[in-house]
Amino acid sequence: MFMGAITKDGLDIAEKSREIVKSKIKEVLNEKYDEYTKEQMGIIERVVHATADPEYAKLIAFTDDAIKNGVEAIKNGKPIIVDISMVQAGIRYDNIYNYIKNEEAIKLAKKEQITRAEAAMRLLKDKIDGGIVVIGNAPTALIEVVRLTKEENIKPALIVGAPVGFVKAAESKELLRNSENSSISAIGSKGGTPVAVSIANGIIALSRNEKA
Repeated sequence: MFMGAITKDGLDIAEKSREIVKSKIKEVLNEKYDEYTKEQMGIIERVVHATADPEYAKLIAFTDDAIKNGVEAIKNGKPIIVDISMVQAGIRYDNIYNYIKNEEAIKLAKKEQITRAEAAMRLLKDKIDGGIVVIGNAPTALIEVVRLTKEENIKPALIVGAPVGFVKAAESKELLRNSENSSISAIGSKGGTPVAVSIANGIIALSRNEKA
């Protein structure tokens, strides 16, 4: 399976789409294209393909160890922790935790006057430790995860930070990039479920020796 395609027609369409995506990315990056590894470029291609927005070619930031750590975590069966149900639905992996509708998270959010997404991360900190966090919507969830890594010694293998919006989204991702965490993030206000899911599925594909 390649980019979700399984039939010959589907694979042909996916391959043609990827050729177009590559040319668009080269137009955006120019001489910087060769600064990315093959694996990083595979993930960028997935994001551009999912969003039809070549600008993402210059908006996806990687720490040096991000892909390696993410792939190892998946190979070891570590959990993926997500912020919302749409992100969970898009990721091709079974061991996923999503507490956005969890009763304890709702109670904690009301008690502490925080968002449900933030409360969910707090309750899932034991799963986050050693796992992969994928945030595609809620900047407060990402901020809480970074806080957990700084104040409670929680050590995720990888954090994918791609919350979208004009309130706290860019700031939360910058906070992530300025932390010591292994991460893949979107720069600025852009992001969302398609971006987060594309990155996560790219890591999963690499763990299975498929194309990123």
